[in-house]
Amino acid sequence: MAENPSPEPTPADAPKVRPPFNELSVLFPLLSLYTAGYLGLMLADFMLKQTLDLPDGIMPVYIALLGAYAADKEIRRWLVTPEPPRKGSLFVYLWLLFFLVAYIIRTFQPAYELPANLVPVCLQVLGIFFGSKASKYVWEKRWADPASLGELRRASDGGRQAVIMDMIKAKGQITRRDVMDKLSVSDNTVNRLLQGLENRQLVKRMGEGRGSYYVMP
Repeated sequence: MAENPSPEPTPADAPKVRPPFNELSVLFPLLSLYTAGYLGLMLADFMLKQTLDLPDGIMPVYIALLGAYAADKEIRRWLVTPEPPRKGSLFVYLWLLFFLVAYIIRTFQPAYELPANLVPVCLQVLGIFFGSKASKYVWEKRWADPASLGELRRASDGGRQAVIMDMIKAKGQITRRDVMDKLSVSDNTVNRLLQGLENRQLVKRMGEGRGSYYVMP
């Protein structure tokens, strides 16, 4: 009597694949760490009356990291991609507050000197901050009309749905996690994109819960 072949593993039984590393997920914590470290070094140098020998190399790296953070925020805004909660303005306030306090102390206590890179850092941080604000202002003026914003969102969704279809053609099937990792979007956005494709009968959902996946009908 021939043995029944063992059933093929379903996506729920398949080993879990670790999602690819997403650089954007560490951008805010990394920038927070750099800000705390760099600001702390400047504060120590100021309080110790410049007895520390601060290296110059950290300033361009810090400004580049801050610029990347601001650019990511504005790119997501213009692509109508949901943004994670952010408090980027906090970095600006910390630098300006430190500059003001240090300047007042220096005025009444000439023995203290402002750190050499404090003014350039504050100016560049302000420049990035106001550049981001200008981008936000232009975006809001251009898409102030809800109908126009809806049109932009639909165009953006159409491009991402095309990417999802290409993924299914290449892999045969995809999960919600695959879409989130590929497009770097929120769970709600994935729901909207996949639901739109289902409504147009371009994809079909298989299974339930965490074991569900999507194929072409």
